[in-house]
Amino acid sequence: MNYTERAKQLGFSAAAVMDTKNLVFKPEYRVFCEENRCGNYDRNPACPPESGSVEEMKEKALSYNKTLVLQTTQSNDMDYKKAKLVHNRLTESLAEEMKKDGKSDLLIMTAGPYRHHSCMSAYCVDAQEMADAVGMTCWGKDGKVRYFSQVLFMIPESNIGQKEKT
Repeated sequence: MNYTERAKQLGFSAAAVMDTKNLVFKPEYRVFCEENRCGNYDRNPACPPESGSVEEMKEKALSYNKTLVLQTTQSNDMDYKKAKLVHNRLTESLAEEMKKDGKSDLLIMTAGPYRHHSCMSAYCVDAQEMADAVGMTCWGKDGKVRYFSQVLFMIPESNIGQKEKT
């Protein structure tokens, strides 16, 4: 299965695969969680502090060698909670298809905490740097809101360099 093409078929506006080692982690982003900006700090097991320290979460993410970066774009007048929910459901749906395709060990980073998945902010991933690395717009002046998530997975070392189904 071509994961980027399948993502677009499901309704993502953009999708790309990148090496996980190219993610930029900014530990100072953890303060957004500690300030409880989303209301889930110390309430949701997928959120800090229960989700782990910045270092533990970064180490977990870097134990995967590829990440499928997913984006949806919504008009500014849409309900943002509903738009994030739709985005996260799509992410989870695609991850389930990836599992059926043989990728049994996945790590999902969602747009805001969702179910048992931590958000990219909890992992301290810099969304702007990630978007730039794969040629996506993060912040635009077009009145659109963009949501990002990731599905991290492994490609065996012996397969790196060969044509992949990503």
